[in-house]
Amino acid sequence: MNLEPAPRLPKWIFLAIDAGLLVAAFIIVYFAKHPYEPLPFISVVVLIGLAAIIGLVPFLIEYAADSAEYVQQERLRVNEQVQRLHAAAESLTRAAAQIKAVEEAVHKTAHAAENLPYRMQEKLAEFNAALAEKEEDDREALEQELTELRAANSDQLKAVADKIHKAATDWAALETATRKQLTAAEAAVARVQAAAGDTALKFETRLAAALATLDTKLVAQEAPAATTRPPAPKPEPEPAPVVEAKPVPVSFVESVAVLETTPPVEPSPATEESKPRKPRAPRKPREISAEPADGTEAGESAQTEPSPESAPGPSASEEPAAPTEAAASSDGATRLLATAYIGIGNKLFIRGEGPGLSWDKGVAMQFVSIGKWGWATHDAAGAIRCKLYKNDETAALSGEVTLEPGKHVEVTALF
Repeated sequence: MNLEPAPRLPKWIFLAIDAGLLVAAFIIVYFAKHPYEPLPFISVVVLIGLAAIIGLVPFLIEYAADSAEYVQQERLRVNEQVQRLHAAAESLTRAAAQIKAVEEAVHKTAHAAENLPYRMQEKLAEFNAALAEKEEDDREALEQELTELRAANSDQLKAVADKIHKAATDWAALETATRKQLTAAEAAVARVQAAAGDTALKFETRLAAALATLDTKLVAQEAPAATTRPPAPKPEPEPAPVVEAKPVPVSFVESVAVLETTPPVEPSPATEESKPRKPRAPRKPREISAEPADGTEAGESAQTEPSPESAPGPSASEEPAAPTEAAASSDGATRLLATAYIGIGNKLFIRGEGPGLSWDKGVAMQFVSIGKWGWATHDAAGAIRCKLYKNDETAALSGEVTLEPGKHVEVTALF
């Protein structure tokens, strides 16, 4: 513990005495007429000696006090070290006792470890015996249960096996019949295509022959009428439009059905003129048709039966408009829902004029369900013109679709 230091004498008392003695010596020297006489000189020396001794006293006292304090501190330190040594000795004693206990425990554990393999062998032998007995009991129970199941379900298993064998035979026969039918169908398709091509060729040949005969008769009838009337200024004939005969598109059964159900060619006005009729006034010069330079009859274009490409209705360049069903959307978005069965692995794309759309590259539509594809936007400021494409390559036959802002439109796309 820390003790308070002992009280000490103040130094200023001794320093004041020294100052008084020195002042007295100075006065004696200053006022003496002969300072080196024995009495003044001895008095001054004595005073200075006393002043020196008195000046050393406080320092000696302080040194003695410091020495005593240092000795006391060293004693305290030694006492603390002794206490620590005693505590360390006690700790060593306890550690020695614990080490001895641990040593005894290690000896006991080593002895138990020596006996552990024998005990484990005994336990393992007992476990193996119990396991073998359990396995034998389970095997006997399973064999008995299997015997009972075989006896109970043998008839059912035989019936199921017979049914499976019969079904396999039927499937093999069905597969053979299907293959034969497929082969026959392929041959029939080839024959139908060949017959359709021959029929179209014959139809075109007959049509050309009929047109040539009709033109010949028309020219023969017009020649006498032209000779009986006075000559008139012949206007410059306009070249008759020449219609190129296009091959009739043939596709599997549709071509055959079209050719078989094609109604007979109705005679055009020129054809009706070739029939016997009553004499009538000569035609005006503007009704006389001129023969083109290439030998084609002037009335051929008017007499040619319109082909499927030139028939009334939408032309090849004009695509039918998509059937649309528009309704106001609940969230205010402009939404398109397309119904298109394009097969597994294919995607539906949209091109057009609108937010996020362009005519050069399509945007993939979101798959909604089987055959249903959707696209929506909240940024439509006006009507959106768009078109549907299969895999962004093949355009839909349904043509262009117009989406009004905030409307939900449903269309059907055909390819």
